[in-house]
Amino acid sequence: MRKKIAFTILAGLTAITVGTLLVSTNIVTFGDAATSDAPTLPPVKPTVPVITAVAANELFSEKLEALGTAKANESVVITPTVDDRVVGIYFEDGVRVKRGKKLIQLDDSEAQYLLAEARAAHQEQQKQFSRVKRLAKTKAASLSQLDEEKGHLEVTRARVSSLEARLQDYTIRAPFSGVLGTRQVSAGAVVDSNSVITTLDDITTIKLDFTIPEIHLGALKIGMKVSAHSLAYPDRQFGGEVTAISSRVDPETRALMIRARIPNSEHLLKPGMLLTVDLVTSRTRSLIIPEEAVIQEKDKKFVLLVSSENTVTKKEIAAGRRIPGKVEVISGLMEGDQVIIQGISRVRAGSTVNVVEVHNPGGWGA
Repeated sequence: MRKKIAFTILAGLTAITVGTLLVSTNIVTFGDAATSDAPTLPPVKPTVPVITAVAANELFSEKLEALGTAKANESVVITPTVDDRVVGIYFEDGVRVKRGKKLIQLDDSEAQYLLAEARAAHQEQQKQFSRVKRLAKTKAASLSQLDEEKGHLEVTRARVSSLEARLQDYTIRAPFSGVLGTRQVSAGAVVDSNSVITTLDDITTIKLDFTIPEIHLGALKIGMKVSAHSLAYPDRQFGGEVTAISSRVDPETRALMIRARIPNSEHLLKPGMLLTVDLVTSRTRSLIIPEEAVIQEKDKKFVLLVSSENTVTKKEIAAGRRIPGKVEVISGLMEGDQVIIQGISRVRAGSTVNVVEVHNPGGWGA
């Protein structure tokens, strides 16, 4: 009896299990069928962020670079022309002075005495000449005597003029307007023609001398524009123009000397400074793109062109002249085309990109 009851319970459990499995199978089959009936969507390709630049027609300047030394427009070492003692100093170190400004006074007392003596002798000779001249009119004096007195008069006049000129040498003045250097003498010092008093430089305009290889001689002419810059002022450009071209080429260096003048109203440039010079040899309008947009493959050059639909096309170009940061495009692009300058390594022809920034003309290059 007990065996019969146990068999009945086991059969019931088996039936329940089979039913449960059948229901689960139907549910899964229904789910798969529902899934298979849904439309299949293509996978979404991610867009690559890039930065582009616009090809533009602009002035393309060809330049020659050289090193030059700045010189004052006028420069002199102030020295005395007579030997004597300094009795007056009338300037300070580094000040700007006008032409004719009194700088040093030397002791001129002896020169004053000699001049006074010469003037007195000249006046006496004038009187003597006048007496002889009256006597010659009455034949009381001969013409030869009159000529002799006239000669003496000319000698005394010349001596006065000579001493007056020499007296001016005791007062040392600025020969032109400019900036004085440091004072090298003190009051009471005895100076001579070898003594340096100070220096004087006119630096309102700077002369810049530099050399250019003879191969560029055909491109040089008076009036060419130059741009100079110094390590002392990294953010400043100093413009000027060529004023002189040497008539000779150095046979050893095969270069010739060029001189340019650069306005220096702020007195930032000093004589002796080393300047880097850019000499503009030509200016033409050309189609320009940033240098980093060019892809070099063997002997060919390409760019990645972005269309209005933000798709990428690989385009071969013919490149021309180069300057730092810029390349001239002879063929292969048109004005207004957008080329990729950042993100090049992450895209291929046919890729879809996201242009996050566009560099317009004037916002890229050197």
